[in-house]
Amino acid sequence: MSDAWRAENKGPESLVAIVTVTVLSTIFTGARLFVRGKILGKVHLDDYLIIASVICSWVSVATAIVAVAYGMGLHFDTLTRDQQQKAIFWTIVGFPAGVMSFGLPKLAVVALLTRILNPSPWHKKFLWGLSLFCLLNLTANMVLLFTHCQPPRSQWDFDVPSTCLDKWILVSFAIYTGSFGAFVDAYLAIYPAVVLSKLQMSLKKKIALSVALGIGSISTVVAIYKCTRVPSLASQDFTYETADLVIWTIVEGGTMIIAACIPILQPLSELIFGKRLFSSGGGRRTYENYGSGPSGQMRSENIELSRGHKRTPRQQDTVSFDDLDTTTTTAVAKGSQESILGQHSFSGKIMRTDAFTVSVEQSKRKS
Repeated sequence: MSDAWRAENKGPESLVAIVTVTVLSTIFTGARLFVRGKILGKVHLDDYLIIASVICSWVSVATAIVAVAYGMGLHFDTLTRDQQQKAIFWTIVGFPAGVMSFGLPKLAVVALLTRILNPSPWHKKFLWGLSLFCLLNLTANMVLLFTHCQPPRSQWDFDVPSTCLDKWILVSFAIYTGSFGAFVDAYLAIYPAVVLSKLQMSLKKKIALSVALGIGSISTVVAIYKCTRVPSLASQDFTYETADLVIWTIVEGGTMIIAACIPILQPLSELIFGKRLFSSGGGRRTYENYGSGPSGQMRSENIELSRGHKRTPRQQDTVSFDDLDTTTTTAVAKGSQESILGQHSFSGKIMRTDAFTVSVEQSKRKS
């Protein structure tokens, strides 16, 4: 063992990476909550899921800091017996929170997409089922992490006799769950683009909205790369090799949180920069908006959508990405199978048209 080998330490760079990403994800979450709570005046289920994800990220960061203090990032054989045991303990303890930090945002993304894209009932069930099954896989992976050795504490207490499954069973299942998570991220990123591609609007508008809603594809790349680090769980040099896995677990959570927040931030960008990041036109036009009031009766009010040049309502194809929920504005589109359409009850029946609906929340405005 050379002095250079003994001096190798991934700990400091690990902490810089995970703290930086987690701080950024926290800032984006704060901006999201400002938009939803202050500007739009309404907080949704997906916001609470993102808050829970950020909390999980910080819990994972805290355990990583303690693990590094005991030697995570250093070669296993350079540590004392006590350091080895405590580094293993704090590394393993931090994984569940890290995994939830990128599992919960998938549910938040589904909550957002099902609210604004209004998929068919079977597709809505499919999206929720896909994300919940992914979360179930991740939970099962964490259960396996703690139970593949009996008793569980034998993993970090070398004085306790143990009976363990082959470590590669854990590694194989972790690779499966990581790959499935990457597939879910990819599906949730591609789905909005498929829906928008069927609408009658310019390519520029389709790309802008598709990027805004599908930016979670970045997490797909991170998840795929993280799968290449999973075999470190079976490494004899555990404290050194798993440092990368800890980094990418937390980075995946951070990127997923940021990606889930970006589509919500348009009102904030308009407040700061005076323009909309995902607007579909240069000017403005007021449209009459219809939605259900608190009593369930139909009401009408004016909202603003970005637009280009004046057209008749049937030709109007501009879309603004204001977030996204409580009221609807209808404009005509062709070829939409996965309707962005509101469904209103008339005489006890659900009526469906060939128009598409852009859903928006109204900002609180001072009179």
